[in-house]
Amino acid sequence: MIKAFTENEKLGAIKALLSPHLLSEEVKSEISRFPSQAIVGLGQGGGRIAAELSRFGFPTFLLNSSKSDMEEHKNLIPEERRIVTSSKDFPELEGTDKNAQLGFEIAKENVDLYKKVALDDAVQDAEFVWVTVSLGGGTGNGALKVALSLLSQVRSHRALPGGKIPLGVICSLPSSDEKGSAFRKNALAGISVIQQFMNDNKMGTAIVIDNEKMKDYYANNPLKTYGGTEIDAKSYSNMVIASALAEVSSLPLLEGRSVYDKTELLTTLSTAGWLSISKNKDLNSDDNIESVINELFKNNEVLASYNAKHALAGAVAVLYPSTKNISPKIADDVYRYTSDLLTTKVNHAIAKNSKLENLTLYGLAVYPTPSTRIQQLREELAQWEQIEKEQEEAKKQAASSLGLDEFDDFFSSGSSLKARKKVTLDDLDFGDSDTNEKKKVKPADLNDLDLDF
Repeated sequence: MIKAFTENEKLGAIKALLSPHLLSEEVKSEISRFPSQAIVGLGQGGGRIAAELSRFGFPTFLLNSSKSDMEEHKNLIPEERRIVTSSKDFPELEGTDKNAQLGFEIAKENVDLYKKVALDDAVQDAEFVWVTVSLGGGTGNGALKVALSLLSQVRSHRALPGGKIPLGVICSLPSSDEKGSAFRKNALAGISVIQQFMNDNKMGTAIVIDNEKMKDYYANNPLKTYGGTEIDAKSYSNMVIASALAEVSSLPLLEGRSVYDKTELLTTLSTAGWLSISKNKDLNSDDNIESVINELFKNNEVLASYNAKHALAGAVAVLYPSTKNISPKIADDVYRYTSDLLTTKVNHAIAKNSKLENLTLYGLAVYPTPSTRIQQLREELAQWEQIEKEQEEAKKQAASSLGLDEFDDFFSSGSSLKARKKVTLDDLDFGDSDTNEKKKVKPADLNDLDLDF
């Protein structure tokens, strides 16, 4: 069971992002019913997302071929849950340098470690499990298929009614600032893996952090800690998703005229599709509710954008201050416009809270198709492949223009130079040719080496 948010000393800077209702007595008194969740972080980027989620007390495991990447989280995650996936084939490697295919091979080498995590009691007993990963990377993205394959088998034993698997992915997409084709190839391959698991009903939702959106949003209003230190954009995006998950997970704890209970929340999270979570904390009674709902589901500061039509599942929650009554018309309009926008069954919550000062809306929607950012990544990939092709051709042309073909064989195995070796006593001639036969110098044994230069 996680600690009450008022008693959690590990929240750090993320506390500045949390809705006041999490610090209320209403949530504190019901914290034992908070949905239990376990986190499995893959690679460096996935580890950083996982570390922010771990602040809420969720049992968290990190798997990475680079020990140094995980050391930054040693104050949050115990050593036995920071697991190094070394390679016997490449023992000198720490990390994969964005090579997701190498990451996949290393993960397969370490399948027993992934099995151990999947079978851990903290993972098996959790009501929901999240796998976190940066899809632009190599280690985590390469390990994603291995991790999901094992976790899906384990989590299927906790399937919800209807066979939905309480297993999800939180992943990030590269921004246009991240140069090269590798980032895009990795990301598109990772999306393909996730979509296949969804198609086979072997997992629930995936939440996508769009770093392209994040860079534009965050440039205007960076977050600072209470000490004045500025939080970098990617850390901020991880904090936003962690705080959003904590807030929507608290909704089943709240009393109200209409309740979004734990089964409904878990069913939403376990629906195979692409999940968007959004919040509006500035709702006024005289606002155009239809416009507010459209904005709620179509615009999010860090999460990927989707075509907000024909969702697979949806939910909307209206939280209002205990000191004020909500207009029945607002509550009805919120539900009606959400149902019309998503064209699916929508779960509805209306709850009051003593810590809130403004009307606050939460929207959850599960869509059948990936983010609109995917098409942009395809276009960027084509552009980078063309750039890299031109760079390779330019390199060859530069070499050709030097006109140095006559020196191609200059450094070859046909050199007249003899190999040098250390001299031993047996090699020395003491001048006594009558009594000592001169011994021949034994040539260096190079038969086992391949000198095909």
